[in-house]
Amino acid sequence: MPRPSIIPSVRAKLEQYLEDLEAQYRQQPEDDRTATLPATTDGKVNVRAIALAIELRQTQEKYLFERDELSSLINLMAEGQGLLPIGARNLDMVDKAVRTRLAQQAKSARADAQAAVEAKAAEKRLLEEFAAAVAEIETLKSENMRLRSQLELIHAGVFVRVSP
Repeated sequence: MPRPSIIPSVRAKLEQYLEDLEAQYRQQPEDDRTATLPATTDGKVNVRAIALAIELRQTQEKYLFERDELSSLINLMAEGQGLLPIGARNLDMVDKAVRTRLAQQAKSARADAQAAVEAKAAEKRLLEEFAAAVAEIETLKSENMRLRSQLELIHAGVFVRVSP
């Protein structure tokens, strides 16, 4: 028989805790309100502090990160109090990784474009050299044919004048 889920009891503790913090937040003067949710120095919600406040065991703390029904409650409250949501650091790291990868791809694309331009230039040069070589071969073939014809005439006893 499976164990009963702990999520409903965690959710009940979390809702009560968040309601108390919301009440404290609303009691502050509207033009001078500060977040009552635990926050890090860089303005992100501190989930570990929330887990300690609602007396979760360290092994249960992960539910606040992983379970949407719990993390969404915290994120809504954080947004209302002007804090960054759960996972904001992860999003920053993902954004940084994406920017790094895009920069690498752009650098690679520039190198590929340069290599393509150089390859086209080399191809054009080789085609020109090939055309020149074909023309020279044709010239040499015709000269060879003329010289053979002259040689045949000489062997036949015909006087052939050879011009340089």
